[in-house]
Amino acid sequence: MLVNAGFALTVFLALSGAVEGARTKKGGKWSKYMKSLDKVIGSAENTARMSTEAKSLYKAYVANKKDASFQSLVSQVKNKTASSKVAAKVVVNDQSVKNIATQVFGSNPSAKHIAATRAAMLPSSWDSRNSGWVSAVKDQGQCGSCVAFSSAATVESTFLSQGTTIDVSEADIFFCLAAGQAQCSTGWEPDAAASAISQNGVVTEDCFPYTAGTGQDQQCNDSNCQRTGGISEASFGSVDEIKQHIMTYGAVFTGFTVYSDFDNCCTNNQIYMQQSNQQVGGHAVSIVGWDEGNQAWLCKNSWTASWGTDGFFWIGYGQCGIGATSQTFGFAVSGNNPNPPSPGPPGPPSPPPPPPPSGDCTNADPYSIVCIDSSDFWYCDPAGPMEYSCPDGSSCTGDINNPCQ
Repeated sequence: MLVNAGFALTVFLALSGAVEGARTKKGGKWSKYMKSLDKVIGSAENTARMSTEAKSLYKAYVANKKDASFQSLVSQVKNKTASSKVAAKVVVNDQSVKNIATQVFGSNPSAKHIAATRAAMLPSSWDSRNSGWVSAVKDQGQCGSCVAFSSAATVESTFLSQGTTIDVSEADIFFCLAAGQAQCSTGWEPDAAASAISQNGVVTEDCFPYTAGTGQDQQCNDSNCQRTGGISEASFGSVDEIKQHIMTYGAVFTGFTVYSDFDNCCTNNQIYMQQSNQQVGGHAVSIVGWDEGNQAWLCKNSWTASWGTDGFFWIGYGQCGIGATSQTFGFAVSGNNPNPPSPGPPGPPSPPPPPPPSGDCTNADPYSIVCIDSSDFWYCDPAGPMEYSCPDGSSCTGDINNPCQ
């Protein structure tokens, strides 16, 4: 029997369309994650609050960019630090921001002075992966445990930023710290996770592994696990405060509203901007960077490394409520080391380190370093000395090329 080629092609295309339509109707590759989104974050109340807060933060951020008086303050800071050879080595934390604001604006800098100093010190882009501060992408499976995964990822980045590795148990966070509050079918609140982690610490994945990927809740079983404490939570009141924390501690975690077009988004570093109005739930991720040129956050997801761009995605500032004040938290660490070194055979005692130089810039060479004490130092700028603080765990060396070690 002879068959017309054009007719056959038409039938083939029609059948292909029908098959594709059937596939789409049943759900795409990532439908299991879309079906197990966080219902707590995605509630009507949280959705409205996140949208209002995120838009407000972004509006204030844009207003500062357009405010001539604010940008004049930013320029003063940049001009003051332009000749500094150590500016890039200073950790952008609250203390260093205050120190530089004091140098530029006087002994009692206002909140606006502090904000302008922070804006001047932040780079136009940041990716904590480049510093080795981001752990591997994981898989939450069909359980609405995104808050546990995003907060665990943020704890891991926080420790990595301080030179220590830890693999945090998401099961402990979700089924022990949130016992009676969180379930695979409902999810949990980011603020509750931040508070529980700071109060109780975390345990390691090998002590209490996550097995809830099928959507079945686990029984808490961490009684024999050693807890790592010394973790404190941080919250934020501006876009730049979030950036500062990421640049210092590697990551923050946050909730946002998910719409249907998020399903297969974000390949090839595409920036997600909400197009659909069909809300399907809420979700929590870890923010590990930003890009000013694209006005976007870089986020780490927990839907395997096959989703998005190797498990990461970009999303525009203020989109879908991301970065909302009530849903965004970070951590700082001190105290317990999760991986203490194994004791080895005793060796000869190390000689004590030489004491750092001390004093002021009165008789110092121009553009030199003078240690004030073990952790603070002067940069002897001819235009006026500038005080800096070394990062936690390091000390002043007096060396212009490596002032803290």
